[in-house]
Amino acid sequence: MLEGVHVETASQVATRVLLDAIVDGRIPAGSPLRLQDIAAQLGMSMMPIREAIRELAALDLVEIEPRRGARVREMSLTDLEDTYFSRIHLETIAVWEAAKRFTAEDAARAATALAEQEAAQATGDLVRARDAHERFHFALYEAARRPWLQRSILPAWRNSERYRVGALLLEQTKAERNSQHSRILAALMSGDGAAAVTEMAEHLASSVRQSMAHMDGHEDFETPSVAEILTRITTMEPASELPLVGEPLTAV
Repeated sequence: MLEGVHVETASQVATRVLLDAIVDGRIPAGSPLRLQDIAAQLGMSMMPIREAIRELAALDLVEIEPRRGARVREMSLTDLEDTYFSRIHLETIAVWEAAKRFTAEDAARAATALAEQEAAQATGDLVRARDAHERFHFALYEAARRPWLQRSILPAWRNSERYRVGALLLEQTKAERNSQHSRILAALMSGDGAAAVTEMAEHLASSVRQSMAHMDGHEDFETPSVAEILTRITTMEPASELPLVGEPLTAV
């Protein structure tokens, strides 16, 4: 059986290139996005650039103002805190659900992405490391078999990447971040939802504090306790028994 070849459209290429440039700061927060200039730099017509900007606006990374055009959304400590508040709650729910259904195939996909991230870090390739890091996390979230939950995570994830890029350069935190990833994966492989929630909450809390420290030197962020998160998740348990996407509903 031959594998299909994925070919990106012009708008997908433009979206990826602009996203990378926004995330790593080459296009700073607040910068205008001028269609003609971007099209000329990428060697494209303005139509795929316009589509790419709409896609980034849907992720709330770009603001489009009538008669004024598009610009990269500003960054702030308030926005950073709100972004991680959402991530902590959504992603802990995702790993709780994933722990119930985690398969050997899920583990293999996550482990491969994790190894690729560490290899890219070793060579200093931050773009490849960031891509592998995202694939690692979303391999975990996809294992929850909750597509709407996974889609809900993506906008906050992409916004947080703008804040993380400076903290990623800190060599002294790399080993601990990698260890946190390994512990999350180990918890899921053993089917331990509470441990997975604990490790994920601590991982995201340390990430936001590193990003805050890089922005203005303080790390004053109040994260919900693991006990509070677990209480919220377990009170949702009846909903978690609903059929997964693709499963037939049983007549009552």
